[in-house]
Amino acid sequence: MWERFKAPTPETEPRDAHDARFLRRLLRNLADMAYRRRHDDDGTMEFVSEGSRKLTGFTSHELVNNRVVSYQALIHPDDRYRVWSAVEEGIKTGRPHRVTYRIRRVDGTERWVWEQGISVRGEDGEVEAIEGVVTDITDRHELTEQVAEQENQYRALVEQSLAGVYLVRTGRFAYVNPRFGAIFGYSVEELKALDSVDAIIHPDDRHLVTENLRMRLEGEVEAIRYEFRGVRKDGEICEVEVQGRRITLDDAPAVMGVLLDVTERKRAQRRYHETQKMEALGRLAAGVAHDFNNVLTIIRTTADVLRGERADDTALSADLGEIAAAVERGAALSRQLATFGRGEKWKPAAVEFADVVNALIPLLEKLGGSQVRLDVSIEPDMPTLALDPTHLEEVVMNLVINAVDAMPDGGSVTISGRMQPCGAEASSAAYREIPHAVLEVTDNGPGMPPEVLRRLFEPYFTTKGDRGTGLGLANVWRIATDAGGVVVVDSEVGRGSTFSVLLPVRHP
Repeated sequence: MWERFKAPTPETEPRDAHDARFLRRLLRNLADMAYRRRHDDDGTMEFVSEGSRKLTGFTSHELVNNRVVSYQALIHPDDRYRVWSAVEEGIKTGRPHRVTYRIRRVDGTERWVWEQGISVRGEDGEVEAIEGVVTDITDRHELTEQVAEQENQYRALVEQSLAGVYLVRTGRFAYVNPRFGAIFGYSVEELKALDSVDAIIHPDDRHLVTENLRMRLEGEVEAIRYEFRGVRKDGEICEVEVQGRRITLDDAPAVMGVLLDVTERKRAQRRYHETQKMEALGRLAAGVAHDFNNVLTIIRTTADVLRGERADDTALSADLGEIAAAVERGAALSRQLATFGRGEKWKPAAVEFADVVNALIPLLEKLGGSQVRLDVSIEPDMPTLALDPTHLEEVVMNLVINAVDAMPDGGSVTISGRMQPCGAEASSAAYREIPHAVLEVTDNGPGMPPEVLRRLFEPYFTTKGDRGTGLGLANVWRIATDAGGVVVVDSEVGRGSTFSVLLPVRHP
């Protein structure tokens, strides 16, 4: 008898009633707002779950049938058209619509929400309603905006950095910033399109860069800092300092780092070292000048005594005359060394190019000996130079001595002088706008390798061992540059060397 009055249990309760109770309980506890609304202009809600109170501040009773307010009115005015468009697109395609937008709560505050819904059609194929769920994503949206803002800040920092930033993967540039491109004269797109990073690396340094990349990619080291020479798009050589670290990108190793253009810094360092060397050379020159002058005094006195005692020996008198002339030139050189040692400036004078060179020919022939043939070719009407005569003598002497020393088994040395007009065909870019005189000394010796050419004019640098002081070519460079000229060297192993000294002409 009592069995008839027992409350239904899940086992005895009809299945539809059980499912309805479960669904009501689920919707009541759902934090999000589930809804069913008509497909009309007001978006009239037919059902709203209890999550509406937390989301909007309005109860489900207030939203259903738009009793107090329509949910559509809560959507931010600037977002309503976007929401409507998303819903209509979902209806047209039959797929769920998903859209993010803002709503205004009952207290006037704004919240970001994400909605997903789908249209429900009747047996006649017409849309009966839209069913879906609305989720509050304000906290997540704000975090996303913060991350995006930080990403924009970092991107701006990298894009506007004064250092080149790069990412190398599989031997190519996966990313470079604008500064990196500017250092090498390429656009960002051009660098990323290169087949290999080798395209911007000096051939002699490619092995170094390749090895350092390999060590990081294979995990032997995490980070490396080093320098190498780069090649700009226009072919100019630059010097860079690079620091990179191994990273993992898309489950594969890569190298990311920064690069600085240190070309000017290196040039300044070299100029500083050259200045130090020249100062040391000056101190040495002052001491040498004093001792050299004492030796010249002894030679001059001895020559004078011999000339008096053997006045009747014509051949000896001629030789003694050459000795006396050489002593005078040595004395002038000694005075210049002393002047250089004190750091004083030389005062240029009018110099006749041909006169100076022709006067040196007898001495130069003796310097070469019988194994070296000396040829001299000077154009007529060479202009007057603004240079001290002894300076020009020193330049010619040092270049010829250098050529003779380069040919221990003999050869030929050619001294030439010519006038070079201004224009694109001029011997040096520095002289294309002005006419200038060119002194060239050419030998057919063994030539010089690149590592020697790079240090050729360094004071005290010599390839002659104990026979050389390393001051001859340094003085040639110093005299030429002090006079406003330049020295150009053309030499390769196996085809001799040509030294071209370009000097400004004297204006009347």
